[in-house]
Amino acid sequence: ERRTYEIDVQAMDGGGLSTHCKVEVQVGDVNDNAPEVIITSLTRTLSEAPPPKTVVALFNVKDRDSGENGRTSCELTGEQPFSISPLETDAYALVTSEALDREEVAEYNITVRARDGGSPALSASKTLLVRLLDV
Repeated sequence: ERRTYEIDVQAMDGGGLSTHCKVEVQVGDVNDNAPEVIITSLTRTLSEAPPPKTVVALFNVKDRDSGENGRTSCELTGEQPFSISPLETDAYALVTSEALDREEVAEYNITVRARDGGSPALSASKTLLVRLLDV
């Protein structure tokens, strides 16, 4: 995205004559900000038998750049029994995607990675620790 600024320039000579003109300056956005994952709610402990689609965390992804440089997407790294559900623009829920069994896995380190649409793309990660309670 580009922004245009108009600047009035006036020049005056020693005899008192002057003239002016407008100069237009266009400033384009550079992809210089990585996205940020902001956790707004997190359940640190879950029952070992939550139903599928149980909300574990709510988070937002923000990028201070504009246009494609500020367009974001997010994903989970690695194979885990969780998924990301979009809620609204830049807001997401981390939910369970299958049954959890504490006897198999007692805790999960879940890494959410956000990426922007710049070229080259910038990314940021946030890791959440969730423990399962024995039932």
